[in-house]
Amino acid sequence: MKLIVTTKEDAAKQAAELYRALLRQKQNAVLGFATGSTPLALYAELIRAYQKGDISFQHAVSFNLDEYAGLDENHPQSYRAFMNK
Repeated sequence: MKLIVTTKEDAAKQAAELYRALLRQKQNAVLGFATGSTPLALYAELIRAYQKGDISFQHAVSFNLDEYAGLDENHPQSYRAFMNK
């Protein structure tokens, strides 16, 4: 698959559509999410799609691609807390 994007917003919209397509095809998909500022536009698109009822994560499993060893999941600097927020 080849995607051509010209802006980060376009990239986020196209990536969110790939997530929607995957979750329509396989509701129990395993999703790996990156943290940090790069994917924030994608996450905003996924949140909008979820709020509109266009996507469901009910049966999906997700994991973060990185985390600080030994940091409690509720610590404000943990990636889990970041993703929950």
